Amino acid sequence: MAISRRNILIGLGALVGGGGALVSTGAFSTVSAERSVEVSTAGDASAFLTITGDEDYVADDSDGGVLTIDLGGPDGANNATGFNQNAVTTITGVVEIANNSADGTDATIGVSTSPPSEDPTASGEAAVEITDGSGGTAAVATFYAGLSGNNNIGNGSTPSIETGESAVLDVTVDTTDDVSVPTDASSGTLTIVADESNN
Repeated sequence: MAISRRNILIGLGALVGGGGALVSTGAFSTVSAERSVEVSTAGDASAFLTITGDEDYVADDSDGGVLTIDLGGPDGANNATGFNQNAVTTITGVVEIANNSADGTDATIGVSTSPPSEDPTASGEAAVEITDGSGGTAAVATFYAGLSGNNNIGNGSTPSIETGESAVLDVTVDTTDDVSVPTDASSGTLTIVADESNN
């Protein structure tokens, strides 16, 4: 399950069209000028929307600056190898999302199971199905957007954060025998969505 976020700053040039008469003679009808297009991207740790993870469940792909959530369990935690069977485990603050907008824009933070290419809508929660080797459901991980220190599980919030503020993702991992898989659950993709707040 990978979380990928690229923030793109585009300086667009213009194709200028215009016309007019300068003293009734010597007029021009069109002017066009080419301009360059410049694109800058930043890794998750230094972009306008900074995404950082806790050290137990999130790894940083140093090549692309992309965070990867690994819910296999904390490394070296008393020789732990995974989550309890037939249980629901809650982990808070797995990912922190900070608004570092250069223009002071407030951001509404949410999650989605739609890929970024499909223009996903921010939701307060999104579920990812984790399958076993035979194609059966081993667990359902449900991610919840919210503010740090709040009980974000199941409250359906999409918090609005100002520049310099942060939101977090909490997660529940359901390994119960009768785990219910939501119809909109993804099979391994989670997208963090930041929309401009309408404040």
